Amino acid sequence: MKLDVIKLDGATRWLCDLDDALFGLEPRADILHRVVRWQRNNAQAGTHKVKTRSEVNYSTKKIYRQKGTGGARHGARSAPIFRGGGIYKGPTPRSHGHDLPKKCA
Repeated sequence: MKLDVIKLDGATRWLCDLDDALFGLEPRADILHRVVRWQRNNAQAGTHKVKTRSEVNYSTKKIYRQKGTGGARHGARSAPIFRGGGIYKGPTPRSHGHDLPKKCA
């Protein structure tokens, strides 16, 4: 396979001879897809975070007495069912990176 080597001004400088066994292969879309996903996931920061029940700034006092209210039993306002309470199973900081299979790399 012969390719033109082009200078910065756009003029052809010379012809380069490339090995067909290496450069004559058809590109594989599945491997390209894996490599692009690997690069994009490694570039992701992974710094997203929400406050859980133990991290929100609320009193730990019981919000009303246990019996006689006619409602459900509740402990603290920091519970996820209340407005302003902690988020249940929200995002936590983590790495989104993964490894490529050795046959891909």
